[in-house]
Amino acid sequence: MLGSVPAAHEPEVLAEAPWLRRFPLRTPTLPPATHTNVYLLGQGELLVVDPASPYPDEQKRLLCYLAELARAGHRPVAILLTHHHLDHIGGTAALQGALGLPLWSHARTAERVRALGLQTSRLIAEGDRLPFSPGGLLALHTPGHAPGHLCLIDETSGHAIVGDMVASSGTIVIDPDDEGDMGEYLRQLGRLRQHGPLHLWPAHGASVVDGAGLLDFYVRHRTAREAKVLWALRTLGGGGIAALLPLAYDDVSPQLHGLAARSLRAHLAKLQAEGRATVDETGRWQAIGPG
Repeated sequence: MLGSVPAAHEPEVLAEAPWLRRFPLRTPTLPPATHTNVYLLGQGELLVVDPASPYPDEQKRLLCYLAELARAGHRPVAILLTHHHLDHIGGTAALQGALGLPLWSHARTAERVRALGLQTSRLIAEGDRLPFSPGGLLALHTPGHAPGHLCLIDETSGHAIVGDMVASSGTIVIDPDDEGDMGEYLRQLGRLRQHGPLHLWPAHGASVVDGAGLLDFYVRHRTAREAKVLWALRTLGGGGIAALLPLAYDDVSPQLHGLAARSLRAHLAKLQAEGRATVDETGRWQAIGPG
């Protein structure tokens, strides 16, 4: 849909950036998302970012779209993974089997997908430049959500493919049980913000023109939640996850408390790393320092 702002589940291409194509596929992702975006980047030679879906019907849709692009003179030459989560890599093996494309990723992602039978042929590191946009795509290593997470920024236009750093609706889960690190995640949001005005292209949802505003919102939201976690610790005089959750996430539907518990543990781990909270062998957390 050229020149429009479609819904999250609809493809998106902007007239001013024809090299950047968002193609959502249905995936087993976390709510409120139902789709993960595949990005087809470039003119002539294409980079396929996050062939996400494990579902054969969705994989077929992607292959049909790639065939359409090939007829227009744009052929895929490689696959890049922003990170290793299953709602991003679910169609990788199928796409490689169909088109024989090499796989690129950060080294820490390569380690994790190797166990799933995926072999990375090129490691992408901080500062690498990939020739799939008018200004070239700058690779940023942005851990926190996942250890090997990558973002790609076209510094000429300000368009940035940001994976799971943000989403158009809802927020991103930082799960310490899956190597998530809240402190590192917040630092990387700050790094993205330093790149100035950005048009963000997330893994879930439509693109966001006011990228700076969304990044600022994410930092404010996480900072406010951290303050609420500390308030809950002090109000209760300490406690375990089950006791803290209803206070620290009283604005979240009980149906989502399973996801909220992951974020709560991530906030507590950050506070512990900063010397502002401690936990005993029974799992009881306490705040440290003045209120």
